[in-house]
Amino acid sequence: MTIIGIVLTLWIGWGLYVIYSTERPSYQVIGNLSSKVEIRQYEEQTWISTSYQTDDASFPVLASYIFGNNQEGETVAMTAPVITDRKMSFILPSGLSEANAPTPDGQAIDFTTVPARKLATLAFSWWTPQSRVEKKTIELLTVLREEGVETTGQPFLMRYNDPWTPPFLRRNEVAIEVL
Repeated sequence: MTIIGIVLTLWIGWGLYVIYSTERPSYQVIGNLSSKVEIRQYEEQTWISTSYQTDDASFPVLASYIFGNNQEGETVAMTAPVITDRKMSFILPSGLSEANAPTPDGQAIDFTTVPARKLATLAFSWWTPQSRVEKKTIELLTVLREEGVETTGQPFLMRYNDPWTPPFLRRNEVAIEVL
């Protein structure tokens, strides 16, 4: 029983370490539409993206780039969240842009400057199977429709934790740009 307690403590400790040590984009909460839905203002961001087939196919493309498989051989700090829609995207750390980031070494990576924008978000924990993401997206869009909030673009998923973080500590969000 002691071993299980030690393993559980280490697992939770790892999850908390990742949560508090990973850079995340700053934002200002503009308002709350429900206990779960926030409207946020984000500043400009630079993303690296690749086409999305599955997590197992897309994540390694981006991870290889940030882990130093680029023309300069430089590592780039991992940030959160990982954004998934028709593409999978990582946000570059503050201070990096396409102009000063390492050059991909053959990976199918696009750089995008995402302008400052307002997002409506709905947060949830645990895992993100497609059925759950779809349910949370419907929940977000229903609140926005009921509140008369106009949206633009398509909803997307933001995942903040690595696969080894305990599921009850995970932070996930569905989001959509609002006007």
